[in-house]
Amino acid sequence: MVETAGGLLPASRIRRWESPTAGFFAAIACVAAATALIYPLRTIAPPISAGVVYMLGVLVVSTYWGLWLGLFTSLASAVAFNFFHIPPEGTLDVAKGENWVALALFLVVAVIASSLAEQSRARARAAIETEALRRSDELKTALLRAVSHDLRSPLTAIVAAGEALESESLSDDDRRALAAAVSVEAARLSSLVDKLLDLSRLEAGQAQPRPDWCSIDEVVAAALDDLGEGAALVDLALDADLPFVRADAAQLERAIVNLLDNAVRFSGTEHVLVSAAAADERLTIRVADHGPGIPSEDLETVFEPFYQRPDERHHDGSGLGLAIVEGLVKVNGGRTWAEPSPFGGTTFAIELPLEQPVERPPGLVQEAG
Repeated sequence: MVETAGGLLPASRIRRWESPTAGFFAAIACVAAATALIYPLRTIAPPISAGVVYMLGVLVVSTYWGLWLGLFTSLASAVAFNFFHIPPEGTLDVAKGENWVALALFLVVAVIASSLAEQSRARARAAIETEALRRSDELKTALLRAVSHDLRSPLTAIVAAGEALESESLSDDDRRALAAAVSVEAARLSSLVDKLLDLSRLEAGQAQPRPDWCSIDEVVAAALDDLGEGAALVDLALDADLPFVRADAAQLERAIVNLLDNAVRFSGTEHVLVSAAAADERLTIRVADHGPGIPSEDLETVFEPFYQRPDERHHDGSGLGLAIVEGLVKVNGGRTWAEPSPFGGTTFAIELPLEQPVERPPGLVQEAG
């Protein structure tokens, strides 16, 4: 993946868009469009003055494809300008001396514009690369912190319990309790490793979805199965006849499991409400908890890796779940946000686009029935 100002794009897509072949055809298209556009302008301005239209194409090509294709566009624009709009038209001859000056001045300005656009392009790329490196360094630092603390905690507990199990003086009840502790900590460790792997795949652009029609009802049901005992604290309020969405059902399931796990941990013995509704070509899933809530100034940063709630120290969270939720939803074309819940806690929302038509696909309706 390559990071751009608009987000992450596959490197292959970037290469196709910025290839010299694409730039060459773009240059030809820009020159042809400018040449055609000058004809109606000639009725209100001299052809020499209208030549500035070619500069738009020069700037576009230089910005996206670099200096050399920008220079090619400048030269092609000068030739087309001369051939089609400078008397005598239809030849490369120039009848008047002032037209020679205008043509030469146009070419010089076009070359300068190409150079400046290339410099701006280089600076923009450098800025993006610097930001990507900064984010990469922050992620590495956070991962080191996870390895030094979040991974060490369950490992320490497992080692301690394992050593205690070697004692011959243990009663059967103590042995069972220690074995249970090993199982719990091993499951916690496995979950943390899975989350680290999910996050690394998302950051590397390797979590590409396999979209297909899927039912949100079934995705939520599968997420509740994965949640285990915590599912008893989850109440559902899903609208009837929710439309199907085109997305990777497995990735959506993991995202919802992470939201539910987070909500259940912070709600204590209170119930968590999961609702879903479709409107305005969007399907929105909300998970509302009874937790202590999140400060309003943190609602924009809560999905960053290793974000910690103010009272996170009282819980076993790794700070990875919400970042994974955002990444999984984003690769499926959706978005996430957090807002205060009606219960005094926090509501986490997932919004997914609905493809037209919004009715359920006939084949899937039959299968669901």
